[in-house]
Amino acid sequence: MVELDTDTETDLELGKATIVYETATGDLERATVDNDHIAYFQGHWLFAYGTDEDGNDVVRRVPKERVRLVERSVEEIEKAFETAVDKTKGKLEDLVD
Repeated sequence: MVELDTDTETDLELGKATIVYETATGDLERATVDNDHIAYFQGHWLFAYGTDEDGNDVVRRVPKERVRLVERSVEEIEKAFETAVDKTKGKLEDLVD
């Protein structure tokens, strides 16, 4: 299994999320990111796992059928979901447009 280096600086209140998914070649990859860097949207799991040379977020979009598991750790689940959902909706709408 390949593990992506996500180089995150975790905010303890938000916690982390780990996603394990099958790549196009059939290999399994695991990525651990901050909770506010992963979301489920339009049948895909999306997560930011780095930045490009211009400082833009690099986002991977994985169809739900290829995802084997998603684990999240949070201190207070209600607050984390409300915050993450609100932030993610805005970011994802910008990405889709």
